[in-house]
Amino acid sequence: MRSLYDEWKKQRSFREAWVGALIALGFLILMLKNTVCGTADVSEQWNGVFQDIRTYGATLTAFLLVMGLSRLMCCERERKTDALLFTAADGRKITFFSKIGFAALYCLLTVAVIGAVSLSVHGASFGFADASSPVKLCPYYREEGLPPMSCLGYAVVQYLFLFLGALCMAGFIRILAVLTRRTAVTMGVCGGAYLVLLVYYYMNGGPLRGAALTVADTVFRFSFVGFMVQDTFAWGSLVNLPGLWSDVWKPVLMVLCIILAEGVLLWALWRRKAET
Repeated sequence: MRSLYDEWKKQRSFREAWVGALIALGFLILMLKNTVCGTADVSEQWNGVFQDIRTYGATLTAFLLVMGLSRLMCCERERKTDALLFTAADGRKITFFSKIGFAALYCLLTVAVIGAVSLSVHGASFGFADASSPVKLCPYYREEGLPPMSCLGYAVVQYLFLFLGALCMAGFIRILAVLTRRTAVTMGVCGGAYLVLLVYYYMNGGPLRGAALTVADTVFRFSFVGFMVQDTFAWGSLVNLPGLWSDVWKPVLMVLCIILAEGVLLWALWRRKAET
């Protein structure tokens, strides 16, 4: 616990993390003001909640991850304190797992705060009507394969999906930070990668055709952006069809395997960089 607190103290010294938090707060207020649904159809109102989770919720989460985690793995290198850190007994291992734990808690807190604020504002706008009723509208799944849960329950599940996508993106950020050892480079590449993949998603492939479209679509589906915008969790979307809820375990298992692989690769890179 003490090592996690030490990582938090480092985080408090990162100016970009505080600037990012203030910008994110303004963005969240603006988006909630513009996206709260005013229709009388309660099913449409809940559908709006679901859509917002994968639109501004995912983008806001990605922004906070880039701003808050890019310096996490390379701050000791930039401040030239890594040599002192690794002289302690098991210092390399303790520092690594402290950073991993802090990153996971950061992802959880980010998604939890965004989810709590968004659901509270949206729910207050229509009094949480039909919150315990079964999901009636969900564009990611076929009508015969809708999630067997309440509207509020599925909104919470979507935030859990977003959390898994956030962990996947956090792994990508940390790997790049270890490789580059530069915060600015890490922020630029990770933020740029998210924006490129997001534009590809909204352009639905854009001008790409044939093999190029197949390759680009595969990269997107298995990327952290595909998970964060919830597209990959509708497994049928891999063949451009709405999915079935009974297949949701497949993408969940896949993202867990990706997160585990990122952790193994990150440890290997961390050990190699620490020894050089």
